Amino acid sequence: MGLRLFKRNRGKVFSPLGAGFSKRRENTSTNSNQHQHQAPQETFSLYVGESFTVKMPFSMDLNHLVNNTTTGGFVMTDFFGRRDVQAITLSAGGTKMMSLPNAGGSSVISEVLSFEVLGKCFGAKLTKTEMEVSYFPMGGSMTDYVCEMSETTVGVSVTRAMKYQGEYSLDDAIHLLNKKLKGVLQSTRNSNIKWTKQILHVWSATEFVTNTLAQAYCELDSAVKANTVVLVSTAPQADYIFRNS
Repeated sequence: MGLRLFKRNRGKVFSPLGAGFSKRRENTSTNSNQHQHQAPQETFSLYVGESFTVKMPFSMDLNHLVNNTTTGGFVMTDFFGRRDVQAITLSAGGTKMMSLPNAGGSSVISEVLSFEVLGKCFGAKLTKTEMEVSYFPMGGSMTDYVCEMSETTVGVSVTRAMKYQGEYSLDDAIHLLNKKLKGVLQSTRNSNIKWTKQILHVWSATEFVTNTLAQAYCELDSAVKANTVVLVSTAPQADYIFRNS
């Protein structure tokens, strides 16, 4: 088990460094008999583990974005749970996060699985848990954990795009990203650990919510985006991520 490389046809893509969605034209080749239409192909990698599978577009290299200290980006992945949450096999870092207290709230599962995705798919190594990072002044936004990726110190903040009543709207997505990205900037300023990059890892339950987040990201002010990488993981088969327990 591990990373595999595949190709798939894809008609709609989101560029992490561009203006937003784009429709790719189909590649067209002509012979003497007929017009042949061939859809564009995009290579993607697939992590297959005992506890979950993650599908990642190869063109959206998260490690490359992490190493770019001046530019942020938007990356989409698909997460498919293969076990019940109680049976998930955790790494040493994930086990530490699960066993130590955090700053409160009910999202420990989403934070632990965030690290498991970054660790297994992108080689992240846990260096600090949430309560091991101090801030001055205190009382502001906090980063959920700190890790090393490609020899870069990275702060990671984790959130869930969810709504208990009604359809998740563009306004909901803009509000969430604005709030969380501003918190990322504040925790970067106040932390005693001087990382050069942060990842905002957003869990989404459906492709619709993910696409809404991508549209919202395009409408944000560049000063709010800064150099933060927004990583959205769509997890339609992992309701335990979105439970308040």
